[in-house]
Amino acid sequence: MLKLFGKAQWVAVDCLTGEYSRVETLPFEIGSGEGVDLKLNGQGVAERHCAVNQVKGLGLCLIKQEPNLPLVVDGESVEYCQLTPDNDYAVKIGAHFLAIRGSRGIDDWLRGLDFSQWSLQDSATNQIDGPMSLEELCQFAKDHQRHPQTLVRPQGLSKGFFLHEAFEVLAAQAAAAPEGGTLPEEDEALRTGEEGLLTCPVCWLKFDVGDIMHLAVHDSLRGDPVLGEDAPQRFLATRFNDRGQALDALGLPCVDIACPHCRRVLPPGFTETTHHIISMVGDQSAGKSYYLSVLLRMLPASLFDNFSVVFQDADPAGNAIINEMKQTLFAAQTPEGARLVKTQLEGSMYERLPRHGRMVALPKPFVFSVASAAEPARRCSLIFYDNAGEHFQPGRDSADSPGAQHVASSSGILFLFDPFNSVDFRRQIADRADPQLEKPALDQQSVILSEMKVRIARLLKMQMSAQVSAPLAMLIGKCDAWIHLLGEAVLKNPVRPNALDLEALRHNSDKVRELVKSLCPAIVANAETISREVLFFPVSSFGHAPVKVGPGDYVPDPRRLQPFMVELPLLWILSRIAPELVPSA
Repeated sequence: MLKLFGKAQWVAVDCLTGEYSRVETLPFEIGSGEGVDLKLNGQGVAERHCAVNQVKGLGLCLIKQEPNLPLVVDGESVEYCQLTPDNDYAVKIGAHFLAIRGSRGIDDWLRGLDFSQWSLQDSATNQIDGPMSLEELCQFAKDHQRHPQTLVRPQGLSKGFFLHEAFEVLAAQAAAAPEGGTLPEEDEALRTGEEGLLTCPVCWLKFDVGDIMHLAVHDSLRGDPVLGEDAPQRFLATRFNDRGQALDALGLPCVDIACPHCRRVLPPGFTETTHHIISMVGDQSAGKSYYLSVLLRMLPASLFDNFSVVFQDADPAGNAIINEMKQTLFAAQTPEGARLVKTQLEGSMYERLPRHGRMVALPKPFVFSVASAAEPARRCSLIFYDNAGEHFQPGRDSADSPGAQHVASSSGILFLFDPFNSVDFRRQIADRADPQLEKPALDQQSVILSEMKVRIARLLKMQMSAQVSAPLAMLIGKCDAWIHLLGEAVLKNPVRPNALDLEALRHNSDKVRELVKSLCPAIVANAETISREVLFFPVSSFGHAPVKVGPGDYVPDPRRLQPFMVELPLLWILSRIAPELVPSA
């Protein structure tokens, strides 16, 4: 630790409270973590956000330490800033305004600061408004339509902050410091994300309608304290126009809303319909991406033809990746062209967002609407994810890696069992001409089922003996390779005009369950401890043995693509969670 023996004394001052800290040793760390020299709280502040330290060849510098959160000095986002004596530096970190200065007469400078008196200076006209309190100044600026990049500065400071930053900081303060100084019950519930009528489809934390944030529209209102300088500011609306639209700090109507926890944009019509999370679970290389792509291709026709239900893309921008996967698969001319890239941990299927104070990788949601053609008001939304299989393995779930925790918030679970990843199952199909027999069997699917039960119980605070009410569809995949093992058993078609035949579904399930139990009893046992409703389904995404096009790459021949029963598991789940759309008999 380096002592400062220079003549200039350095201080960092909180411009909202007037409190200051002297920089006496280096590095001088600023952040929200334990042991820092200047502790700041609130969203947008990292544990070790930045530090004052000596840099060879540059001298004393303020250095950014958190790559995912901005450090703003004199209105510009920086990686570092050289500090020279007798100069003021206006620093914004999260929802905090700091002033940093070094001087031999630092005490005189401190005495000249007055944070109860702020002025507004238009750099174009040099017009000055004030002094008045920061709250009064911001209200004055709103009333008189001052430009958001007008500078605001406290008395005694030669540098200032942008007006739009002041709006943002005051809004954050108002949200974090309610009247009376204690956190009310509803705010505590919002902080933990455990209570509320709404569930975010991205981070799966709960909140109420009044907690929803809006996205500022004006181009100058960019720079969110959590998401970074390029993101539109998120804010809690206090002003609305005659149409009920929230107005941003410059009075423009806002159309997009965001989760108050992860701050990610919520799907269109989020508050207008019921949302059902459909969790897709399975080991790596089980074929989840192929199954999901085929399902979303086959399901719309089945719903409309048999139930007069319209299945539509509810978020075309957000669903672009899965729509591209469908296009790749069904428009391909060759097996090589039908290849889907394996879902990678933190790859393109994921985005980094804040959750419980950490920046974590969360899977992108794919949102679709389901509505009656005759009565469009009878509708709901279905939300799917394409997780990497590794996310379901033991040890992969933590506060830093919560990407598969949607299973605890799901309305229905699809577990895709891969017979080629089961040693016992493979023995029964060893005579098949299927290139997948060449790959090693990981054989950990029963462990993944056990891990799923443990996660659900922990997240929902359930006893291990309890079962969830969400239906669990056990998809015994790649059935083109094993369906002959059912012998003379005849599978029934459970789809009738305007109804799903539950007796036929149970008949098929019993036949498949009996086979799986004889080969992999742990799979049946573990599945039936998770949910009160479990059915087994034979499915095949391709309808034929795949073609090997590279090491570990098994793809369909698009000329022979003939999916088998892929939509039945979801039709059954819909009959349980939305019987008004998919009735059963």
